[in-house]
Amino acid sequence: MKGTWLALMLLLAGAVVTGLDKRRAALRSNYTATGLGGRIRFVHGDVRDLALVRRLVEEADWIFHLAAEAIVGEAVRNPLETYSTNVLGTAAVLEALRLADAPKRAVFVTTDKVYRPKPASELWVESDELGATGPYAVSKTCAELVIRDYNRCYFANTGTKIAVARAGNVLVGGDDHASSRTQGAGRLFVDCYEALTEGRPPEILRPTFTRPYTYGLDILSGYMTLISQLDREEIAGEAFNFGPYEQFGVSNALVATKICELWGSGVLWKSGAPREEPFEYQSLRTEKSRQRLGWRPAFTLYEALYATTRWYKAWAAFGSNISEGACTI
Repeated sequence: MKGTWLALMLLLAGAVVTGLDKRRAALRSNYTATGLGGRIRFVHGDVRDLALVRRLVEEADWIFHLAAEAIVGEAVRNPLETYSTNVLGTAAVLEALRLADAPKRAVFVTTDKVYRPKPASELWVESDELGATGPYAVSKTCAELVIRDYNRCYFANTGTKIAVARAGNVLVGGDDHASSRTQGAGRLFVDCYEALTEGRPPEILRPTFTRPYTYGLDILSGYMTLISQLDREEIAGEAFNFGPYEQFGVSNALVATKICELWGSGVLWKSGAPREEPFEYQSLRTEKSRQRLGWRPAFTLYEALYATTRWYKAWAAFGSNISEGACTI
């Protein structure tokens, strides 16, 4: 989901883009609707395939590593595959960078879920101890340890520069990870839009839990800002949080309420049976990104929800009449 939007932003910036994915895009997807298949070079393959990754890294100047099992519930059901993809996939990209003939620049996208839990009144900062529980969070934490070790052992005194990006919960159009398609492990806002499109009340499973919901294009602008500044000594090798305009995380109930209001059908959300979640409270401090990178989010939570709701309403209006390139940016 973020990969499609990142590719579009890179194209708008004048880049030549290659994308690697082990899954092919569905016919009814943001990738297809934006005609991305005809605008980038798509390679079907696995990030753990070192020979393939080496070839692609050798051809690139900048690398964004986003490939991962990114759904917490899916990670719980398939822990071995999650550890393999999230840790060994990261190691394969790092090894390809180490073996490359020329210096490269790379941003490794992990997650804000790598941090240990904190009380509601405290924000996570980059210097906090890592080590949350569960296959998703632990695999991402392990990946960060591998990144840190490669940087110290192999990249510290070379021309290759890398950094880590940790982002909050993403709000953006094109995400199709609804609970109906992920055995109950879907993302809250996607579940809301799916339910509202079908005229039924969204079910919110943990209304009081808070999350640092952030507009996806703000997060992606952070990734691009980070990679563009890797030649600065105080940037390379560091981890950076990218989070929302609001200082503290907001409740799932508030997000669902605003989505229902913006949808405008009069349908309201209802509470569902609680599911297991790794954190009750999440808030991200982003001063490091603001001060060192000069990055800051452009969208408030309301503006992010407004833009995302517009996307899903337009998508619902298309129905099944989505053709390749119908929404070209």
